[in-house]
Parts: sequence; C-alpha cells; structure tokens
Amino acid sequence: MALRLSRGDIALADELNLQVTGSLLAVPFVWAWDHLVGTTGIVLASRVWFVVVAGAVGLLTARALRTRYAAGPAALASAAALLGLPYQLPLLSYSSVPVLALVLAAASGIALRQTRSLAWAAVLGGATAVGTIASPQLAPAFALALLIGMARVEGTRPRLVATASSLGLLAVAAVGLLITAGPAPIEESVRFLLAVRGDGISPLVRLGRALGTYEGLRFPLYWPLLAGLAVTALGCARPGWRALRVTASAAGMLWATAVTVGAALGVLPQLWFGNTVAALESVLVVTLALPVIAELRWSPRPGDGGDLLAAAVPGLVAATVIAATTGSGPEYSVHGAALGGLLLVLVVQWSTSARSLWAAPRPTTARMRAAIALSAVPTLGMALGFLALPFHEPGSLGVDTRITAGPWAGLVTTDNGAARLATLTRTVDDATRGGRSILILGAAGGYLAANGPMATPALWLEDYGAANQKALDWFQRTGRAPDVVLVTSIAEKNAGGEAAWVQHDPLRAWIQTAYPVRHVIPGLGTLLERQ
Repeated sequence: MALRLSRGDIALADELNLQVTGSLLAVPFVWAWDHLVGTTGIVLASRVWFVVVAGAVGLLTARALRTRYAAGPAALASAAALLGLPYQLPLLSYSSVPVLALVLAAASGIALRQTRSLAWAAVLGGATAVGTIASPQLAPAFALALLIGMARVEGTRPRLVATASSLGLLAVAAVGLLITAGPAPIEESVRFLLAVRGDGISPLVRLGRALGTYEGLRFPLYWPLLAGLAVTALGCARPGWRALRVTASAAGMLWATAVTVGAALGVLPQLWFGNTVAALESVLVVTLALPVIAELRWSPRPGDGGDLLAAAVPGLVAATVIAATTGSGPEYSVHGAALGGLLLVLVVQWSTSARSLWAAPRPTTARMRAAIALSAVPTLGMALGFLALPFHEPGSLGVDTRITAGPWAGLVTTDNGAARLATLTRTVDDATRGGRSILILGAAGGYLAANGPMATPALWLEDYGAANQKALDWFQRTGRAPDVVLVTSIAEKNAGGEAAWVQHDPLRAWIQTAYPVRHVIPGLGTLLERQ
C-alpha cells in the first residue's frame, strides 16, 4: 500500500481500505527507494527501514522507562514489547504501527507522571494520535491511554500539551484525508469494509474463536507450562517466596518459548495455538502477571500499580477490539500483539524483581550473573518466537534459497517459494510492459512488480461475493478498468472453482465476459486480456 500511495494514488479514494492509513509512515522511504533504485529489493529495504524506526522507538521507550526504573530492566522490557509483531512481519503497516504506538504511549505515560515534562506530554499525545491514524478501530484504546496518562500527571500544562499534540495531529490527518479523498470515497471505503466483513460472523463469534485458541493449552505439551503457573501461584502466597515465584514463572516462560519455537521449526507437533510470537506474548503476559501482582501486594512501591493499570486497560481494550473484528484466522492470535504496552510494564517490573534476587541472602558475583540472566528470560522468549517463524514460511530452519532479483531480492525462502515469487514477478512484469494497468486477484504482492498502474479498489481482492460489486462501481467512477487481469489458482480454488466463483461474484462474472483471452500460467493461475 505504501508503494501505491508513493506513486500518486490517494488513500481511501483509490485504495478503499481503512488499513491504508497504517502505511502512511512508510510512504516517504518507499517513494525514495522506488525513485532511486526501483522496486528491486524493496521488500527487504522496507523491513530494514522498519528496524530503524522501531529501534528509534525502542530507544525512546527505554529512555522513558529509565525515569523510574533501572537501565537494564528498561532495555529488556523495551526490546521484548517491540518484538510482538502480528504475523512476524517487520513492516510499517496497519498491524505494526499500533504496536509501536501502544508501547510508546505506555512508556511516555510513565515518564510524564514521573517528570511532568512537557516533552513527554507531547510524546504521549503524538503516540496516541499516530496509533489512531494507523488503526482507526483502536481509537477507544488510544483514547484511554491518553486520558489515563493525563489523569496520572499533576498540573494543567502537561495535560494541555498532551491533548493538543494528540488532537492536533488527528485534525491534520482528518483534514488531509478529507481534502485529498473527499467524504464520499471515505464513506465508500467504510461501506466496502462492512460488505467484505458481511460474512455472517458476528464480533462476539470472532472473539469467541480467538479465546478458543487457548483451549490448546490443555494438550500434554503445555502441561509443564501449567505446572509452572501453579508453582508460581504458590510462590505468591508468602512475601518471602519471591525466588520461588520468579524462578517458577521463568521456567514456565522458557517452556512456552520452547513449544512455540519447536512447533514453528517442525520439531514438535504443530498445534492450532502456539506457533506465533503474538500467541506467545499473550502467554507471557499471563505468566508474568502473577509474580508482578504479588510484588504489588507484598512489596509495594508507590506508582508501580498505577503503571501496570495504565498499560493494562488500553491493552486489554485493544486486544478485545482486534479479536472481535480481525479478518485473519484466530490461529494467528494477532490480538496478542495489542498487549505490547502491558508486556512492557510487566517485563520491567518482573525483571526488577528478578535482579533483586542476587542480593539475598548474600550478594556474590555468580548470584548477580544468574539474576541478570534470569531477568532476560521474557525478552529471550520474544526474540526466539519472533525469529522462529517468518510469515508464510515453514520455519527459520526450513528456508535455504536466497532470492536474487525482483522486489523480494535479498530474502531467504524455500525452493518452491522462490520459484513461485519468480513466476509471479515475471508474469506481472511482462503483462504490464508499456505501462499497462493490472488487476490481481489473490496475490497482492504481485503489484510490486507492476510497470503500470494498480487498477484495483483494494490490493487485497479475491472472492468477496456480492461485496465485489463495489469494485465494479469503482471502475465506473474512476474510469480505471484494468488492461489485464491475473487470477491466481489459489484464489480460484478458495472460491470453489471458476464456475462457482462466476455465479456468486459480480466482479468475477464481469471479468469472464470482458477478458476472453486466456493465458494459463503453470503454478500461478490465469492471465486474462481483452479481445
């Protein structure tokens, strides 16, 4: 989507997708790469750019935490929280930017309460605004983060600055979208989204399915984790049992990490739950919560409970909204990524407790090293979970072929994956020579190889049934009907075959009539052209 916007298409007018605003931060870099290099290697370059941006957010987050917590736990917590990316995709998009925003909002709220600095007030306001722009459906969560952050700080000026910075950025974004897109296309984007999601699955059913993934914890593979939770709960019964609750929770997290990584790499059985870093993140949150809450009870430090509550409320609201509205399957557990701000506070407080173990009963160098290593367990778990399973790959140990050309150049995948991407790139590149426009059903990534315009109202377009009438309306309104159409075999299979697809989807029926010239591309699909 960032490439489309960088080439002049307008968010919510040309791309009828509310998620498009999540790519706005990526547009300047993508525009520069496209103009200087072209699209060769643009996927890897965009991931590197994400690492740069996330690294800056991580440094700012750690700096905010250091106004109240020690440097070591602050660094560990910042790294752990920012690794919880949906689908393990390090790209600036609708799925990752809200995670960065929630984490930064939680940290800046802590710094604001501690320092009453106007700079941290501006950071809090900016983070909540950027998160709302990137994912409008999460506006309630970011509004809560802003309100709670302001409620915890003394003084009128910090509150005014936080409010002004947040509402100011939101106003600029809203005015910009209204000027460039106009109110009618924005309304059409909302209608298209509602039509696409009109699959008969209610938000409550989606939420139930997301919660249902945790039923997988009953399998024997997870029993050591449950045992660790039981021992952790036992260790929470007495103030002097800190070592027991910290080490038991660490053991549980290590086992959860081992199961996640083992399942991702194919060493352990692949269960419905447990093979994504977002799923692991939700398990770590539960595991960390027990000893952290016990510390709040037995060794309370003023402000720690407030820090935890301020991160928990927006995080739980965001996770609930995502679970109830996401179109991705519950097995991805993307709702767990919304707990980044909560994980941040839990890790910094848990790591602080873990590090305190070296001083009792007698401080020694060996004990200190052990305590420091123990404090890094949550961050280690998140790092391994993130690295174990690249998106749409069999696992890090299963990729062995480096792509050498095209938009995905520099990435490592499987032989079949490389061949599939090479065929897609070659087909789209050839079909759009001379600047011909293209519509692709079932392979949004193919647009990266296009030499001509993206003739589609939404990059993710496949069998949406009657909702695809909106695509025909868009062609008529814009006059941008495609010169060629690529229908992937996967999309056709998911639709029940060509004949069935034509019967229930007006877009596919129109394509069959208007594009009678067919070229079958082995291993990819069918390229269709006008007579």
